[in-house]
Amino acid sequence: MRSGDRFADRYVLKEVIGAGRGGEVWLAHDTVVGQDVALKPERADGESDTAVRRLLGEPRAMAKFRGHPHVVTLFDVVTVPQDGAGAGGGAGGRTYWFVMEYVTGGGLDRRPAVSPQRAARIGAQLADALTDLHESGIVHCDVKPANIGLARKGDAKLLDFGAAYRIGGTETITVNGPFSFTPDYAAPELARGNVPRPASDVFCLAATLHALVTGAPPRGGAPAEERASAETGDDDEEAERLRYWKAEQGLVEVDAAVGPLYPVLAAMLRRDPRQRPDAAEAGRLLEEIAGADPRTAGGGAAADTVTGRRRLRRPLIAAAVGLSAVLALGLVVLPDTGDDGKATPAAGPSRLETHASDGERRALIGDPHTADVCAMADPAALEVFGDGDVHVDVDYGNFDRCDVLVGIDDRTRIDVSVSLLLGSPPEGTNPSRTVGRVGVREDEAESDECRLLLTSGSDRGGTLVGIRVNMGKGTVVGGRATLCTVADRAATGAAEVLNRGPVPRRSPGYPHASLAWKDACELLDAEALSAVPGLQADVPEVGVANWSCEWSSDVDELDVEVSFFRDQPKSAEGGATAAELSGYRTIVEPDDDGDTCAVFVEYRRYSGQGAETAAEMVRLDVGGQRPTDRLCTTATGLAASAAAALRAQ
Repeated sequence: MRSGDRFADRYVLKEVIGAGRGGEVWLAHDTVVGQDVALKPERADGESDTAVRRLLGEPRAMAKFRGHPHVVTLFDVVTVPQDGAGAGGGAGGRTYWFVMEYVTGGGLDRRPAVSPQRAARIGAQLADALTDLHESGIVHCDVKPANIGLARKGDAKLLDFGAAYRIGGTETITVNGPFSFTPDYAAPELARGNVPRPASDVFCLAATLHALVTGAPPRGGAPAEERASAETGDDDEEAERLRYWKAEQGLVEVDAAVGPLYPVLAAMLRRDPRQRPDAAEAGRLLEEIAGADPRTAGGGAAADTVTGRRRLRRPLIAAAVGLSAVLALGLVVLPDTGDDGKATPAAGPSRLETHASDGERRALIGDPHTADVCAMADPAALEVFGDGDVHVDVDYGNFDRCDVLVGIDDRTRIDVSVSLLLGSPPEGTNPSRTVGRVGVREDEAESDECRLLLTSGSDRGGTLVGIRVNMGKGTVVGGRATLCTVADRAATGAAEVLNRGPVPRRSPGYPHASLAWKDACELLDAEALSAVPGLQADVPEVGVANWSCEWSSDVDELDVEVSFFRDQPKSAEGGATAAELSGYRTIVEPDDDGDTCAVFVEYRRYSGQGAETAAEMVRLDVGGQRPTDRLCTTATGLAASAAAALRAQ
């Protein structure tokens, strides 16, 4: 094939503009409609029906989104025998030429770096495309700069659906085979060979946006040098193994150059796919950073502002305020997303409603700050297991849980906890049963407890309901089997509440003075966390509504968690000691097993259930392979920092 040749009686070849899996990609002119197009060849891996269907899955996927402003348009597929015009060599078989929209700007891998705001605009547009893909049951699997083009007016276009994968039971036009990915941009679950999921695309998109601003994906180390080594053949196998290892481990290091994008990218790059925002939520967050479209707010020149390639890679600890705005995904709910996730003491229940049967959306959980979690805990349903002393304890634990205490006799008690959890159902599992629209699934549990998850039919990340049953004291006949019977009964009651509609709101709500309206993650900054060696301060595990934050270290298996906690006021008994931190009464409790230490900073007292005095506390837990006294010293130091931050608010 040469420039000037006519292909398929209507396309005049102009020049080679790239290379794909099947050969050279040509810019051509369509003489029938008078427009330039891109011609991309693809060859089936063999001539079996499955191989051909798999190859044609890409154009069928693209055709499904014809007309979407941020998906490249497929016009036609031309089939050519390999000994015919444009075959490009090879014996036997056929070549399939995809006739596609020509994106004049080319792939973003060949363009200079852009500003964080411009990257946010591109990301919001791509998130819009991914949202439509995911709702249609398709995961792209290979979002990266080379697979993104810019149209003449600067709009981003998602290219190359060759790695697209259909998900869970949906009727789509793709045919699954071994899926492919690019390790520098791949989510860890993809790199480990797990089934692709929508959250995988969210990770890839974040890695792509990082590269658009900084010139490199967020893998840490010196990726430019690694690639140079591979290109020159120096230790190329070792460099390739390192790339795949980083991808499998989900290692990320976000460059300071991303600026205002940091908190959004941190959320999208979380190692656990269940804790990433979905594409729609990511799009909304990116849209906020992008601000007004520069083409409507002062001309198009701003759209192409560049920052220059950054060689200095510096980890940035995002401002806690930014993280709280991004990671408080409490309104991402069963079965789909709710509001914008922003809550205030005056906020009421979500008004967004849905019925699964007709496709409308309902925020089943709504704002966790106002949700009455205890409405899902039915003590009457559990009375069959007790002696009549079965009651709800509304003043224990964090604000995302409610406990039912099932008394069997004076020495035996079963504790049932109903709680809100961030995440998605475990990968590769199906509900063991359903109650109406709600699935009941087994969850990982210790040998002396039973855990269940309540989920909707949607496999998106969001807020789940967890049931945990363990022995509060004593033992029961049947052991864990009995606990799981109790858990099953508790799950049925909670599912029935979810089936009736949105979870009721608390009445009255938490007072303005409550810790429920504060952000636990803001209480420990990078300077405070630097006291713990090896701690990854910029990648916390964030709980519902930012009521808890946890960090881990590879040094001595240390982990730190700050959370809110309710209980009767603590006292210095049984090995506990008292202190005062920033004017707050504080109790330090070493664990009996010697591998953790907890510090409770009393924030306020209030009249609780049955007019008993209860307290809201900041709880600081430190665990690891160190002597208990050292753990308590570390925990007390961190608690002092948290108390000072709390006093300053």
